[in-house]
Amino acid sequence: MKRLIAVILIATCILCAYGCSQGPKSYNTEALAAALATELEFGESLEQSTADFACSVYGIDASLCKEIAIYSGSGATADEVAVFNCVDESAAEEVSLAASLRLDYLKDGYSSYGPQEVPKIEAATLFVDGTTVVVCICNNSDKVAGIIESNAE
Repeated sequence: MKRLIAVILIATCILCAYGCSQGPKSYNTEALAAALATELEFGESLEQSTADFACSVYGIDASLCKEIAIYSGSGATADEVAVFNCVDESAAEEVSLAASLRLDYLKDGYSSYGPQEVPKIEAATLFVDGTTVVVCICNNSDKVAGIIESNAE
């Protein structure tokens, strides 16, 4: 219960922080996901998966999103890029919460399966801007914000 409350508070803070900025930007879902998947460093090659796969692993309903792009590895590493273009900001908040829960799930799973992946999961990027939600688990998470910014329309 405490974890859920913490996740909700974090998601709310993220949404508020971006909501108070200059206003949400627009992103091309496919282009942003492709840029993140090709310009960042990962422990293995990423392959593009389907929106249905993303909805399944994130535990969200497809009706929350207009577009979804996801790239993931084989499962040997936690490497992943997911970009969600949600139908509205309420849906983005729900997707952001689901993403936080997925990161917790991955951290718990990899802590025994592949503990070397845990620091990467802990440093993962969860970015929310208006109706866009981005999740990125990579080796160089310090580069994610710059790539997102350079892909804003």
